[in-house]
Amino acid sequence: MNTKRKALPNQWFVFGSLTKRHLLVFLKNIPTILFTLMVPLVILAVYALFLRPMEANQIKDMLAQYGIVMNESNPDDLAFLRKIYGIADCWMMSGVMAVSCITVSLNTNYILVRDKESGVSRDMISSPIDHRVIMLSYFTFNTIVTFVVNLLVYFICLLWLVCYNAYMISVLDFFAIIGVLLLSTISASLITFFICSFINSESIMSPVVAIVSAAIGFLIGAYLPASMLPESVEKITVFFPGTYSASLLRNYFMHTPIEKLEATAIVQAHPEFITKFENSFQLDIDFFGYNVPPSIMVVVLFAFVLIFLALNTIFGSKNFVKVSRGDKKIKNKKTVSKEGNN
Repeated sequence: MNTKRKALPNQWFVFGSLTKRHLLVFLKNIPTILFTLMVPLVILAVYALFLRPMEANQIKDMLAQYGIVMNESNPDDLAFLRKIYGIADCWMMSGVMAVSCITVSLNTNYILVRDKESGVSRDMISSPIDHRVIMLSYFTFNTIVTFVVNLLVYFICLLWLVCYNAYMISVLDFFAIIGVLLLSTISASLITFFICSFINSESIMSPVVAIVSAAIGFLIGAYLPASMLPESVEKITVFFPGTYSASLLRNYFMHTPIEKLEATAIVQAHPEFITKFENSFQLDIDFFGYNVPPSIMVVVLFAFVLIFLALNTIFGSKNFVKVSRGDKKIKNKKTVSKEGNN
């Protein structure tokens, strides 16, 4: 009993040391850091250069359908347009942040894959360290990096709204978004860690990252509303946790701005416009006819966290040990064959 009690603090010390080691390895690799930051920033740049002007024209056409003609030289009209553009920006930024949680987490798992390929994880498994402590250190490192990067993206998005003179979100929404980011980060880290527990080579990791980065934005409805996707794809989106992250972020990002927009004289004179405007952004999730409210979205995200926590504990843990020990057996076979040849 005394031996076990003394071993517990050592394991926690090892956990802290391993987490610190992963962070240092990540920070020393400048190309990996730049690529991790570049993915969400490139998406924002593409939106700013190409998609935002298209959305602005669509909004003007929508206003014209209700006989609302905006003159940008008029300060009042310009202020109204900025409010609408700000809501459109919030919608896209929410999607970018939801995608970033997944892509950053997946890319950060390069450390795990490299360690398995180079044999570092084999040495860890061979040591007296509990393999669950090793896995927890990788997961904690992944969660910290992913959350910090997405927090940076969040502040960049807020700075964007300030630069375009769009109104800001409320203080309550500000902290609610941080909470959603943390929950989304934990969910994404558990899922990507589970996937990468089956990968032991960078040559396999690279195409996986490329495919996921290209497809995930559409599969979670980040770039387009789910209603604009094919019906089969729209039904699939409800089974991705990123879909609920994106919708939650949009609800908190756009709640206060839409309320302020509804209070303007132009919208009060044309209530049918705001109805169509809100419907075009599709803030809620249609789960086979059931309209999922934000409170249920949070429950669903927690459910995904519990599911993948169990999967990592049962299967991911066994696979991590199996792959690491398998590398050792392969190396031993090569050593034996060389000695036989000699």
